[in-house]
Amino acid sequence: MARVTEKLAVTLCGAFVLSAFGVASAQEVALATDSPDAKFLTDAARGDVAEIKLGQLAQQKGESEGIREFGKMLEEDHSKAGKKTSELAKDLNVVPPAQPSAEQMAKYAELERLSGAEFDHAFAAEMVKGHRDEIAKYEKQAQSGNSKVAKLAQDTLPTLKHHLEVAQGLESGGDARHD
Repeated sequence: MARVTEKLAVTLCGAFVLSAFGVASAQEVALATDSPDAKFLTDAARGDVAEIKLGQLAQQKGESEGIREFGKMLEEDHSKAGKKTSELAKDLNVVPPAQPSAEQMAKYAELERLSGAEFDHAFAAEMVKGHRDEIAKYEKQAQSGNSKVAKLAQDTLPTLKHHLEVAQGLESGGDARHD
């Protein structure tokens, strides 16, 4: 009888330990989604989706060939980046958003109402501002955080910097180049 009770006690202790680890794992996952790395991945994924949509809009509404080419560049480059970001997010148990933020959608709607040279100018100006902001976030992330997330940020920075250069050229009346 003592052996049965001892076995039962060991089994119950093992079950308790396992369930405690299960709870800790769930808590760790919940904490992970609130981490700076998770926030960066979420924002990056949202940004890629927004840039793809804006790139498509530029291809449709751009008056100049440069704006339309830049739109195509944005769509292609942010599709590639979005795929990498989403894959890493999933690996780290972060659910990447499928839609831009409300603020990004409002900016899209604002640009969508414009046409011709007015669209081109506003689009280029928004791309300069947006890419400056994104570069600052990516540079900060590249310096800290999870090594995989920092590496993603480092790997993406050259593309974002190129987009900024092209947008600045377009804003000052230049043309898009995809080097």
